[in-house]
Amino acid sequence: MIVGIQAVGILFALVMMYLTFLYYKRSNYSTRSFVLWICIWAAFVILTVFPQTLYGLMEELSIQRTVDLFIIGGFMLFAVIIFYLFSTIKYLEARIEQVVRKVALENPKRKKK
Repeated sequence: MIVGIQAVGILFALVMMYLTFLYYKRSNYSTRSFVLWICIWAAFVILTVFPQTLYGLMEELSIQRTVDLFIIGGFMLFAVIIFYLFSTIKYLEARIEQVVRKVALENPKRKKK
């Protein structure tokens, strides 16, 4: 029997799958990214419907409730995503700085507006 929080979790994952599909169709995601996110949302649905599959892991980690495990996993996932985004932004900042310097050195007599 699916309880309320499970129904909300399933609905959330299905909406996210749909949004992932829309972004993929608009060419905002590559095929690789699309497959990755669909797998993540499918795993979320499976773990929401069958939380008992996590009981062994929860027992080893001394976690009492499945929701606690999801919250801990969510924080860990957010930390990884934030680190990845930070690294990507720093890389892009360096690339933009290189391009700006190159353009400035190639056009030293360019008129200012």
